[in-house]
Amino acid sequence: MSTQIQTQNAEQAESGNSESVLKTVRWLPVALVALPLIALNTGWIANSEMKTGVTEITISTLFLGVTFLLFLITLINLLVRRLAGVRAALNQAELMLLYSLLSISSVVAGVGNMGFFLPFLSNPFYYDNNNNGWRELWHLLPSYIGPRDPAVLKGFYQGNSTFFQPHIMQAWALPLSVWGAFFLVLLWTTLCLAVIVRRRWAEEEHLPFPVIALPLEMTREGAPIYRNKLLWIGFAFPFLSHSINSLASIYPSVPSFPINSARDMTGGLPFPLNALDPMFGGIHAAGIGFGYLINTDVLFSLWFFYFVRKAFNFWAVTEDWRNSAGGGQFGDGAAQFPYTSYQAWGAWLALGLAVLWQGRSYFQSYFQRALRGDPEGQERAEPMSARMAVLGFLGGFLALCAFVWSSGGSFWLPLAFLGIYVVILLALSRLQAETAVLSPYLAWIDPQSILTTVGGTTNFGIMDKVHLGMLSWFNSDYRAASLPHQLQAFVGQKRAGGSMRGVPAALMVAALIALVFALLWDLQLYYVNGAATGHVNQWRVSEGSAPWESVQKWLQHPKAPDHSAVFGMIAGAAMTGALALMRARFVSFPLSPTGYVLNTSWANDLFWLDMLIAWACKSLLLRYGGIKVYRQMLPLFLGLILGDFVTGSIWSLVGVALHLNLFRTFST
Repeated sequence: MSTQIQTQNAEQAESGNSESVLKTVRWLPVALVALPLIALNTGWIANSEMKTGVTEITISTLFLGVTFLLFLITLINLLVRRLAGVRAALNQAELMLLYSLLSISSVVAGVGNMGFFLPFLSNPFYYDNNNNGWRELWHLLPSYIGPRDPAVLKGFYQGNSTFFQPHIMQAWALPLSVWGAFFLVLLWTTLCLAVIVRRRWAEEEHLPFPVIALPLEMTREGAPIYRNKLLWIGFAFPFLSHSINSLASIYPSVPSFPINSARDMTGGLPFPLNALDPMFGGIHAAGIGFGYLINTDVLFSLWFFYFVRKAFNFWAVTEDWRNSAGGGQFGDGAAQFPYTSYQAWGAWLALGLAVLWQGRSYFQSYFQRALRGDPEGQERAEPMSARMAVLGFLGGFLALCAFVWSSGGSFWLPLAFLGIYVVILLALSRLQAETAVLSPYLAWIDPQSILTTVGGTTNFGIMDKVHLGMLSWFNSDYRAASLPHQLQAFVGQKRAGGSMRGVPAALMVAALIALVFALLWDLQLYYVNGAATGHVNQWRVSEGSAPWESVQKWLQHPKAPDHSAVFGMIAGAAMTGALALMRARFVSFPLSPTGYVLNTSWANDLFWLDMLIAWACKSLLLRYGGIKVYRQMLPLFLGLILGDFVTGSIWSLVGVALHLNLFRTFST
């Protein structure tokens, strides 16, 4: 069987089939399946990511946990199809809608969002001491940063308690209500932006959206991919290796083969080779599988620019432009040549702004449609009308700004902060529409760092610094960012042959339900186990302190604008632009700006070796077998992704059930 990412059905769907040929979505059965799974999924995330040291299920571009749930659903659906007939089973459009609802629940509950939220609210009132000076911030913080009652916080941090007590629930009611409304408005704003850009990327530019390639194949009518032997051969490799490594976590006598654990290949090297440190090497089955879905030029660029970055670090150390011991895992010696972190700011902002500039005629016509109304029949083919999408985005954006203005923030601050945030999200969503990097961890790329470094904290008022900290909890980690998954929900529904009408409302309802369940799961988890004990994941608790540590640093140690940051940003933007220009002028130019941009962040540091292996495999298959052999071999590589994610999920559930810290699918 030949499995293709872009099948004839998908092409017909993207070309704008009439409403009459769209598959009917039966909302009731989808809702009946989705509601309990959303509740269970948010609980799984809380107990797997915030409690145990097992695999994190929301850090990958295609959510690991959601892929596992979809796998189970499609198997059950096949059984229903066989026993009760085709009409009794869910069709592909319904399965893809279910997948999207589960994905948005993982966005809400996952790393970077609710995963950091509760410690962010409470840490400044529990961990205050004479050294950090956080008590001095208390009078500057609004009432919805809290609670502050020591009796309420004691159970949260020490455990052996329960959230479900009237005085505790009352103490949390105001902060949870205010910030819950803020977060839902944020999701609505990015949802409207996804509606606006969808047609441009999916139907005019025909971007591949490789992240949803596997879900589309799993949900196809009758799931023919499950009958392909190559899929199960690919599945077997990570299944066996991961299971052996997980058993070795329980029984040390079992031999382990942790090839997917990142090992520092350069640790302990003498000067000047120590400039290469850290250089992690690990092989991830899912990484190779995703790499097979990527254009070969992009694959080449992903590992090529990784080595270029290391080479520049080595050169800088030999020329005494860089401290050989000053790089560090995160930041990569930002204030030292070659200013990688500063390049990242320029590269990501340039990419996001380029998306807007290149699509300016489309956006202009879209806004004109919003003013005069959609043509007859056009509105029914879109997730929502152009007018609603534009007004929804502008209204949501202004509502988020008003949140800051209402508590004393400067007029310009939320406009600049949220503007940068939207541009970064656009760049990330564009990359995920073109490529499929396994885990988009944009370490050191965030609005607060850009504004305070380029503008200098000496130029910020006290309340502006506080507001920067207050806005830092939802954008310090983009691995569960909303916009890419909202956009993929629309594209997946269209390529499955279903109507996109009603999908925005369904996504928002799912987000609201997920928010409620995620907060309940998280609060109860901390009150039972204790956020300050060894019974929970301390990294997530410490990430809740990061915004307040930054505020205190900005207040106690103000700095002037960093001119090297400006030069680094210019260099990053110029490099991105030059690569894009060369790609546009010369068809055979082998270097892609995508590879450069991703290598200015942490997104590729653990997966460059996967990209190298995938590039070699794909290049050889295309060279000696052609596109036919490439398509024939595709199930093998999809099997690598599926096997890695399903096996990792199974052992995650084992770890949750038995309260064990087991081998992780992605590990440093």
